[in-house]
Amino acid sequence: MFVKKDLRKIPQILTDAASRAVAAPSSSDPANPEKGSSNDSDGGIIAEMRFARRAPEFLPSCTVSMLLEPQYKPALENLMQLSLYDCGLQTLAGIEQSDNDDYAAPLFPKLEQLDIGRNPKLTNDSLPDTFHTQFPQLDQLWLDNCSFGPNIPSTLLELHKLQVVRMTGNQLEGELEDGIGIRYWKELKVLALDGNRLSSVGRGIGKMKYLEKLHLRGNKLTSLPDGVPSVNNSSLTMLSLSSNQLTSLPTSLVEVTTLKELYLNGNQIEELPEGLADIMGFKKLNLAHNCIGKGRFNGVVTAGSQNSSANDAGDSIMEDVDEDNGNTTDNLLPRDFVQRFGMPEALTGNCTEDEECMVRMEGNPIAEAIRKRHLEAEKIKAKQMAMETAMETAMETEAIQ
Repeated sequence: MFVKKDLRKIPQILTDAASRAVAAPSSSDPANPEKGSSNDSDGGIIAEMRFARRAPEFLPSCTVSMLLEPQYKPALENLMQLSLYDCGLQTLAGIEQSDNDDYAAPLFPKLEQLDIGRNPKLTNDSLPDTFHTQFPQLDQLWLDNCSFGPNIPSTLLELHKLQVVRMTGNQLEGELEDGIGIRYWKELKVLALDGNRLSSVGRGIGKMKYLEKLHLRGNKLTSLPDGVPSVNNSSLTMLSLSSNQLTSLPTSLVEVTTLKELYLNGNQIEELPEGLADIMGFKKLNLAHNCIGKGRFNGVVTAGSQNSSANDAGDSIMEDVDEDNGNTTDNLLPRDFVQRFGMPEALTGNCTEDEECMVRMEGNPIAEAIRKRHLEAEKIKAKQMAMETAMETAMETEAIQ
């Protein structure tokens, strides 16, 4: 839905919101953000403010001090959604517990959604230690494309009501905090950590029973601990692990029968676990550009391989396929996988036997070998047809003469 931008300056918007809050008209409905955005003119309480892409208005301080002036406090008390996306912020100092009064009311007592993404100068040092105390109701936190890291700031882990956390494109590295899912963020439904430098995740992820979507694309994961994910992730429908360095998958993965989308493309996976085909809800399964079949071919078959070893490997795999009528099993693909999804098609590399879920397999040694053999067979057919045509032409010419 298109939302018209409020062209007023931020102080004007805050002044208007504060005056409405003080007046507290009976027609207002702060529980319904649709009736209280920052560009409403109905006189109701403003429950949503979108200050995205207003970096010039935050100069020269690059702080949120403008929002925290005392006269605007009534406006903040009624906010449920706040966007400070791409505002050139360098610090969030001031959004913290007062040193003089530990029992003071939080600045944002009703805020449920906070977006401070695309502020690349925000780091761990930009957050006060008591930042979390000012958002008792926060359930969605968007921090994409900032510079938080190498660990998740501890004050963010203390936001216990969070259901959505997005921290894609930050500076997180090493192991993801093991306490997530055990001590912290136990209510999460969406966790997005794409585009960081994480090398491993803690076992707590496998205990998050409300987690629905887990995004870990484009990190440096080489493996997942057994139990991540697991049967305890009883709500998980989407798992994205593409563009990492995974060489294998945990056996517990096949226990997550709620999965509908699984993205594993762009890794170094050589074998698939038995039982993957038992996840009946699959709608999308991407295994492209891995190393499936590499062990069978001694690692020599890749896209574009032209050497003799690759040729021999391609012949070998196709002999196995021919012998089993296309249902090859040992050292190639699990039998149950082939029975449900089929073998990779020669031209596309896709497995298409299951009408509900096409499996992408292009760029794997097994798919490349099948493609190569198919192309060779087509060349042979073309040569045979050319020879037959030439012979027929010669015979017709001879008959005329």
